[in-house]
Amino acid sequence: MKTLTLSASSPVLPLVPDVLAVQHNALVNARFGLGTLEMRLFLCMLGRIGRNDTAFTECSIPVRELAPEGSLNVPYSEVAAMVKQLTRRALDIEKLGPEGRRQKDPDIISIPLMSFASYSKSEGTVVSRFNDAIRPYLLQLRDNFTKAEIKHLQKLKSVSSHRIYWLLKEYAAFGRRTVSLSELRNLLGLTTEYEGRFDHFRARVLDRAQQELRETDMPFTYEMIRQGKSVTEIRFLFAPAASLMAEPAALVGEKWEALLLGIGVAGKSLQQIRIQLESGYYQEGYIYFVIDRMAEQVRLGKIKKQAGAVYKALTEGYLLADYEQEQKSSLKKSKQLKQAQVSRQQQKVQGELESAQNSLNWLRNPEIAVSYAAKYPDNPEIYPQHVAAAEKVVATLLAQLNSH
Repeated sequence: MKTLTLSASSPVLPLVPDVLAVQHNALVNARFGLGTLEMRLFLCMLGRIGRNDTAFTECSIPVRELAPEGSLNVPYSEVAAMVKQLTRRALDIEKLGPEGRRQKDPDIISIPLMSFASYSKSEGTVVSRFNDAIRPYLLQLRDNFTKAEIKHLQKLKSVSSHRIYWLLKEYAAFGRRTVSLSELRNLLGLTTEYEGRFDHFRARVLDRAQQELRETDMPFTYEMIRQGKSVTEIRFLFAPAASLMAEPAALVGEKWEALLLGIGVAGKSLQQIRIQLESGYYQEGYIYFVIDRMAEQVRLGKIKKQAGAVYKALTEGYLLADYEQEQKSSLKKSKQLKQAQVSRQQQKVQGELESAQNSLNWLRNPEIAVSYAAKYPDNPEIYPQHVAAAEKVVATLLAQLNSH
């Protein structure tokens, strides 16, 4: 494979670290699959879109920008193959309504991603341009969009990690997002991969994304929701983005107030919610539960006005039973997990104890004592020291086992 190795003096033209990439949320949730190099090129092109741009322009991307972070080798032969593949890529995406708004029951349309893409081997650049049909999803975005800093996206090596980052970033204000396993596989373009092998999907997609996103502003944990023995949903958990709450939080005293203002609940409505909260009608966690539930309903097109639905659910409390059930389920899972961890630790200590006891019994054999005396005639203290050390190990492990 022909590569270009960059020296310390090679002119590198990276994207400005603090530049933002912005996508309509319909594009964040579109179904499409890209290879690693394609995703890096896509990211480079996103970073070159200006906030006030009204049309796409040609992007001339130095191939060196497509190299993984920290790498000095650029696989040019792969770039040539990538360009050919890229022109055949299409998005399966929601058709937007007037003024770029998402619709309740949208048609799904297929749109080619690129107008064209070409590779200049002599100049070491890829020249490409987005298809005009995706302008509503990338240009002149005023609402219903998600933005991310390029410096975080550049750290991601896996395509799936890149897509998961955007899916979580869309919900950055809420601190959680629940996605059905089948939908997540579709969104990641993994409709056939890992089919029937969730253990592989978990290790190669979820755990890898968790590892890679740990170095970004969207570190997360996740829970597996099951029906019977089968995993049906993944609940991603992450810290609500402080930057999204900074402005309203300066005006109100609590995080929940900032979140409610952020989704459009009127400031005068907060008093009623505060009264219910202080009276013990529900816990603060119920507010976050309702916000999360209604955000999902908006995404599915089941409700249009999130703020109104959230306020109604809070003041009327009609989701309290669901919230309490989830709390009980989470508590039960937490206890089961703790019990399982204790059980595993006990099994480990028990195994170590059996091994240590066997070693001690072996040392106490009279034949071993004779063997030590013959081997160390000038140092008779070695044998009792070894026996004492083995006895101490056994005693320590017994204490650990009894403490559980």
